[in-house]
Amino acid sequence: MLLVVSDVALRYVFNSPFFWSYDAISLFLLPGVFFLSVGNTHANHGHVAVDILQNYLDKRTRYVFESITSLTAGAVFIFISIVAANKTWTDFLSGTYFSSGLEVPTWSTSFMLPVGFGLLALRCIFNGVAFLISIFAEDTWIALPPISGENGAKS
Repeated sequence: MLLVVSDVALRYVFNSPFFWSYDAISLFLLPGVFFLSVGNTHANHGHVAVDILQNYLDKRTRYVFESITSLTAGAVFIFISIVAANKTWTDFLSGTYFSSGLEVPTWSTSFMLPVGFGLLALRCIFNGVAFLISIFAEDTWIALPPISGENGAKS
């Protein structure tokens, strides 16, 4: 945010913005904010969820469905992480650079994808295993995502 404010101030007050600010924001900061926070957003139930059937399911059945979807999503995100890591490694070995004003290697931004999706995959697998444990050990229920209308959740 300081970079954007500084760039705007320099642009309109002195008519001399940072030549590299657009590239730094679009290549590093925005992908970093998105990809490096996606696992934490999942942990806090911040992603969009469809909860039509959850209103009609008992707790144990919800845990079964949550474990299946979490483990499936974890497998998908592991695959995405592997593909992204291969692309990052290829960029690293090729030594290619962006043709923008920053002259930074392409791998320096693409590494955020395998890291971010890898963290999301770990979170999904962790949740899936925790839901499975909760199914069989009734005294250790972990927190489920809120159902619409439950505990002040927005519908």
